[in-house]
Formats: sequence, C-alpha cells, structure tokens
Amino acid sequence: MARTPRKRRRRRPAGGGGGGPDYLSGLPDDVLLAILSRLTTRQAVTLSALSRRFRVLPSQFGRVDSAFVADPALPLPSLPARPSFIRRLAFAPQPRGFSAAAFSRLLDAAADRGLSELAVRLHRSGFLPKNLLSIRSLAVVSLDSCALPRWCPAACPGLRTLKLHHVAIPQRMISVILKAAPVLETLEMVYCMGFAGSCSMESSAVRNLLFKSALEQREVMVKMAGLRTVTLNTRPKVQSVRLDPAPEIRKAYLHISRPRAKLQFRIRPFLDAGTGLTCLTLRGIAIKLLSSEYKETPKLLVTFKDLRILSVSLDFSNETELIFLLKLLESCPNLQQLTLSAVDAKDDTALPNFADHEERLATISCLAKSLEQLKFLGFRPQRYQKELFIFLLTQVTNLKKMGVEFLKDQEAAVRRILSVRKAPTEKKTTKYKQYYLELEYPMEPNCS
Repeated sequence: MARTPRKRRRRRPAGGGGGGPDYLSGLPDDVLLAILSRLTTRQAVTLSALSRRFRVLPSQFGRVDSAFVADPALPLPSLPARPSFIRRLAFAPQPRGFSAAAFSRLLDAAADRGLSELAVRLHRSGFLPKNLLSIRSLAVVSLDSCALPRWCPAACPGLRTLKLHHVAIPQRMISVILKAAPVLETLEMVYCMGFAGSCSMESSAVRNLLFKSALEQREVMVKMAGLRTVTLNTRPKVQSVRLDPAPEIRKAYLHISRPRAKLQFRIRPFLDAGTGLTCLTLRGIAIKLLSSEYKETPKLLVTFKDLRILSVSLDFSNETELIFLLKLLESCPNLQQLTLSAVDAKDDTALPNFADHEERLATISCLAKSLEQLKFLGFRPQRYQKELFIFLLTQVTNLKKMGVEFLKDQEAAVRRILSVRKAPTEKKTTKYKQYYLELEYPMEPNCS
C-alpha cells in the first residue's frame, strides 16, 4: 500500500511579520535601543522574539520602569554592568525641604537616561529648578503643590500630558509652555495660582482640558479650537467666563458657581458649534446663564444628533430655565440618558404651571423613541416636579432604568408616584448621600 506523501509546511519569512518592507534592519544598534526605550518591556521583548534582527538586543537593553526619589542627592537606580533607561521618575522630598541645585542635577542625570514621565509632589509650595521643562524626551509632567519660576526655558516638543495641581504659575509661563508643546493633548489645571486674577489658555493642539479655578481668580478665557473633552469648574469670585467654539468637541462638563458680582458669560458660540457632542453636563447656574443667552430664540439653531447623555441642574421655579430645557430636549432626537437635578426648591406657589409645558413636551421625539434611562436627583413631591415625573414615567415608552433621589421622609410620596408604572426590579441605596431608588423596567412598556 502506497504511503501518502506528507504535506510540506510553508516557511515563514525571516522578518517574522508580514510581507512588508523591513525599515529597521539597516539601523545601528544605538538607534534601535533608542526606539525600544520608547516601548514597554512587553512590546520590546515581543519585537525581539518576532524578528531575528532584534534577538540580541534584550541583552543590551536595560530598563528601570519607575523610580521614586525622596532625596535628590542620592544617585538614580541602575542595573549592574549595563546602561539603563528610566521611564518614570517620581520626586517627593521629605517635609524638611530639599536642595534645588541637587534636584536640578538629578533631572539632568534622568534626562540622559531617556526620562519620559516626571511627577513632582512637594509638601509645601516651593520653587522648582529652571531646567524642569528643558528635558526634550518628556511626554508626561505632573506637578503638585509647587511653584514654577517666573521665567524658565521650555523645550519639550514631545510633551503630551501636563497636569498642574495647586501650582503657582504665572500667565506668561502658561503661554510659553503651550507654545513649546505642539503635540500637547491633555491639560489639567486644578486650583492653580499666579495669574493675577485672570487666566487665558490658547492652543490648537490640546484635545482634553480640565480646569478648576482658584479662589481668587476672576476671569477665565479658553481658546482651544481642537478640544474634544472639556471640564470647566469656576468659583464664586469668577466674574468673566469665555469659551470659544470647538467644532470637534465630544464631551463637555460646565459647572458655573453662583458669582458674588455680575457675571459676564459667553458660551453660546461654543454650544452652537458643538454639533458633535455626545455628552453634555450643565451644573451650578450654567443652564440659567445659557437660558438668558437663548431667551430671544424660540428654538435652538442646531441639532445635536450624536448627543446620548444629558445632565442638567435647574431651578424648577424658574420659567426661563424650564423653557430652555425644552429647547435643549427638542434638539436632541437621539438622547438615551437624561439626568435632572433639582436645586433651589421653593414653595408650590412659586412654581410655574406644568400644563403650560405639557403639550410641548408631548411633541419631543426623544421621549417617545430613544430615551432609555432617566434620573431625578433632589426630587421633592411638589406640584411641578410631581406632574413632570408622572408624565415622564407614562410617556417614555422605551424606559429601561429609572433612578430617583429623595429625602427619607418623602419615601411614601415617591412610591405613590412610581406606582403609575410597575417595575419588576427595585434596588434601594444611599447613593448621592440621600435615599436613592433604582428601578428596572421590562423591554415592553407596562403602564397602568
């Protein structure tokens, strides 16, 4: 009986990958080590295993992924008998203080070993050395409870993330850093000082912005046309807020505190340009200020087709805010999650008549077609809120999940309202620091 011949396996090419050209084989080892130093250890080992060209490199490649230094006079950790790269350096000195000159030498030594992430946290505000932002390999810088010099050179072309928390930094240095970082993507400024009452941020590269104003700050100006996510939180002393349009914006969180003086607020152009928004949160008096900007407009001029999540805080005794909420819901045809937070609750005598808005609510398409989750925070069984709650329970046909936060002594009234639509699943927690009921409904509506 003749024996069946064995099938010969197809040999893989020596490159280990696909059939594309090999752009790395002709590079010297020092350049390849510099490339590998930008990768994680797992990626570097995988690359050397797949390619015969790189299999000898792990023996030369040393890495200290993270180093924590409390005394700048001590040498940096290293691997024996071979050079090592340092990816992340965390500096947190003892409360007794540190030598700025020694810290400067430490930064120079780390820069020679490919430092890409730097985190500095001081126990009390102290000035940092001038060469802090001169490390060209830096990609991530995180500073906490410290101060930057009034002037220091900034040469960090690869900087992608900058986090400043409780940092004293003059306005001039903010402009210098933003100009020297052409690929900066994430900027965080939390309770920073040194602006002389005004902070202006201008960059076309920043994609993600987190800004919380300090106590003494009075003006905030943001000019970042490339923003995709923004979190803006002001304090009571802020008197002027300006947020320029960002056509690529996707997520926006605006918390405007009630000012002690008259506030100059200009955010309507930003909202008009945000047609690609997927998530919008309005806290504090943001909806009150926006409602005054759109007071003369019967309907919003834009449609937020991609908006899926909307969360607003509003005063249910303010007719203007309620009308703006209706305008906003009319412009969100595909809304899926809605959160209403009641603030500044007043007596029933001060509330508007729900019947004046019921007909307009019935024409909003997202309530009957796309809305699936609804939350009512700070609910009080007053006339307007009660009638709005019952309307939403009965008219939102695709409702899957409902959450309501209330005071302990109002549980019986809340349960009577919820009884208009039976829910098979119910969970009671103390979420949001108050009593919170979460109900889940079946796919098909079950309205009584």
